[in-house]
Amino acid sequence: MIEYVLPTASLGSEEFKKTNPTGKIPALQINDRVLGESEVICEYIEDLFPEPSLRPEDPLGRAQVRLLSRIVDLYILTPLFKMLPHLSRKFREDKFVEDQLVDMNKGLESLEINMSLGGYQDGNYAVGSYLTLADCALVPMLFLQENTVPILGVSKPFAEFPIIETYWQKIQSDEYCAKVLAEMRKGLSARMS
Repeated sequence: MIEYVLPTASLGSEEFKKTNPTGKIPALQINDRVLGESEVICEYIEDLFPEPSLRPEDPLGRAQVRLLSRIVDLYILTPLFKMLPHLSRKFREDKFVEDQLVDMNKGLESLEINMSLGGYQDGNYAVGSYLTLADCALVPMLFLQENTVPILGVSKPFAEFPIIETYWQKIQSDEYCAKVLAEMRKGLSARMS
């Protein structure tokens, strides 16, 4: 059982860095150790609970899962997280936001191309015919895109990316993803109020 605890200290603060040296979430505490980074935590949990597997059986499929996860972390979430403080018009620096949107769109373009090259063809899942760790990376990112980027003036964040748009529409019907998305909607609602 994994217990979810909200941080008591502000993210990035010296106090929170005592919990997770990066000052970021998520952070998974295991006895006296802390693992950070979503991808690392997902891999750790997959290693603990390998059945049913969230990794394809073949090496190329596993590499595709890792590739999509890395694109999400490095090229889409990085600029997206940099823009979050600018959601408020009061703190927004328009040129900074424009530059981050350009970088984020480059990441989305890379994701679009690599999903296509990896064999995605209008299916429910990013790699293959079942839920993988790639979906675990994509679903929260796409939720954040859909719920934050419009605040910055981009009404349809996936309009230029038909593969991503199709995937996003289909993956939301997966029973596990639907549960995660319901929790994320609840959390976002609480955060925004």
